[in-house]
Amino acid sequence: MRLPYRVIDADGHIDEKHVNWAERVPERFRADAPCWVDYPDGRKHMVVEGKLWPTRRDFYGALGMWPVPKKAPHIWGWDREGMQDPHKRIPDMDLEGIDTAVLFGTFIGLGALASMENPELAAAVCTAYNDWLAEYCAPYPERLKGIAIVPWQDPQAARKEMRRAVERKGMVGVVALTNFGGHLLHEPQFDPIWQEAEGLGIPVCVHIVSNNSAGVDRFDRYVFKHAFYPLDAMISVASFAAGGVLERFPKLKVSFMEAGVGWVPWIVDRLHEHHELLPHMMPWQTRDPGDWIRSENVHFSVEPDESTIAYVAKTIGEERLLYASDYSHWDCQCPDSVKLLNAQPDLGEGFKKKLFGENAARLFRI
Repeated sequence: MRLPYRVIDADGHIDEKHVNWAERVPERFRADAPCWVDYPDGRKHMVVEGKLWPTRRDFYGALGMWPVPKKAPHIWGWDREGMQDPHKRIPDMDLEGIDTAVLFGTFIGLGALASMENPELAAAVCTAYNDWLAEYCAPYPERLKGIAIVPWQDPQAARKEMRRAVERKGMVGVVALTNFGGHLLHEPQFDPIWQEAEGLGIPVCVHIVSNNSAGVDRFDRYVFKHAFYPLDAMISVASFAAGGVLERFPKLKVSFMEAGVGWVPWIVDRLHEHHELLPHMMPWQTRDPGDWIRSENVHFSVEPDESTIAYVAKTIGEERLLYASDYSHWDCQCPDSVKLLNAQPDLGEGFKKKLFGENAARLFRI
């Protein structure tokens, strides 16, 4: 589908399973580098630092049930070669009607990185990943834009790698885990990461799925675990808007990816109420958390078939929302995501122009 204005996919994905990461890290880290191994259940599982990831508890649940969705035959899933080959991705983007795609990882940056205990290994894997992602984007620099990963195990090393990835590799943002080992994002050890992102003028992109996600231990199967991954995003919003991150770094831009938006008006009201009633418990807050969420600092990606997009836009502003395809994960709506979102009857043309491209262009400076 082709719209009469620029379409920027704020959350597309690549697939790292085919990359030999042992060849891309220094020799002393090769034995612990991420690799995929065949298991008796017929699947490939990732081993990193000698540990299986994801564990059933963290991801699939005690029953180990792999997601096999019931979707229309023409809707894509994990099998798209464009996640590994940029030359095959461009025709998929053309079919969907996407001009530029902002790219996130799948297995390493959205979970396995957090399981690494050796900070030097984490730094080496981040460097290797960012180099590979830059190579993936290089044939189509105007159409493919990478989001860097950094070693949260060592915030000072994270600053260094973020600067290298942006200034030398062309990355347009940095991924933030929804939590790191259960630590909240407003804890002071992460301030060097926010400070560097603010100084570079790039957004921090908080993307769902990490280890120690909120509530995952309560469910025995993936269907419920995945449905409630946005709980971590809600907690992350509180860290930035009420936990003091944006108070300390008022020029920082942050986006919350793949968590939907229907819950956003609720958290605006919820945090406003608690700030109003218990301001002494947030002595650092000079601004109402709801005002921060409605500010130009904060953005959210929408799901193409969400029913509350127009309402959320009226609550926090049309400039706060971003189109995202989720290409090409098991639950994506590709190649129909642009068509589905464009067909929603309560989105005006002016808003759709912002939603499909203008907001992301401003956020990622592309």
